[in-house]
Amino acid sequence: MKKQSRLAVALLVGLPMIVFTSCGGDEPVKDVVEDVVVEDVVDDEVKNESYYQIPSPDEMFGFIKESGLEYNAELLNPTQNVNSYTTPNAQALNFGVYSAELAYTAAFGEFDNTIKYFGTIQKLADQIGISSAFDKALIERVQGNLDNVDSLVSITNTSYFAVVDYLEQNEQGDKLGIIASAGWLETLYIVANSTDYAKNPSAVERLADQKLTLENLLDYLEAYNSNADVASLIASLTDLSTAFDALGEEESGTGISLKKKEDGKMVLGGGNTISITEAQFNALKEKINKIRNSIINTEA
Repeated sequence: MKKQSRLAVALLVGLPMIVFTSCGGDEPVKDVVEDVVVEDVVDDEVKNESYYQIPSPDEMFGFIKESGLEYNAELLNPTQNVNSYTTPNAQALNFGVYSAELAYTAAFGEFDNTIKYFGTIQKLADQIGISSAFDKALIERVQGNLDNVDSLVSITNTSYFAVVDYLEQNEQGDKLGIIASAGWLETLYIVANSTDYAKNPSAVERLADQKLTLENLLDYLEAYNSNADVASLIASLTDLSTAFDALGEEESGTGISLKKKEDGKMVLGGGNTISITEAQFNALKEKINKIRNSIINTEA
């Protein structure tokens, strides 16, 4: 059987074993991973597949809402920009951006914007050939739950996973990688620009955790680097990785961490501590903003 790469949109950054502490001034925010027992199960159907995990947008935005970060509509890519994206790559990238923003508006109960952004991703889905992921029942659920936050969050999550599943089933991993990367980057953009280093340490820690997610994304995208659009995206994300690489990481001697084996898979290993200073946070935010703004640029 041919070995396949699959993108597992999962709660990687939402692992419940993370404990957070912070210090004042320019001392680095640190995230410590506690002990956990993990059982590794491999069956015949998955042993020839490599899985690369990333968080779903609703998980990230659920976290920032619970952390007390405020909703900011000015961070959104206006829906009217959708008509400016005329190339397949720009449409796929901004499908990812708008999908993340759909989850953001739903998480904060911004019902009017939620329906607008759902309509926008429907339009892009038609243009990039994935409209089959949005069946009539899903659309009716949205229309029938416009005043229910929990239901809307569930529905937007369902729509996102429907797209992931559709692209995997139709062996369009390159398109999935582009969409998922743009959606992930948009969550980082919103989190970074909603966060004050001194006042929101848990959000800073969550942002630092994305170092592992970026490694997963780059590993996944490498399988499709013969696609020029994917190769360009890899170059941008590799530039972002330099800011993540600057973050401090020390072995703590306890707990677990995710490590990369020689075969490219992420596995649980010895514990470590990841730290991020205010200067590193600002550098990371600057890189994120630059790449994200190039994606939504309507003049390209």
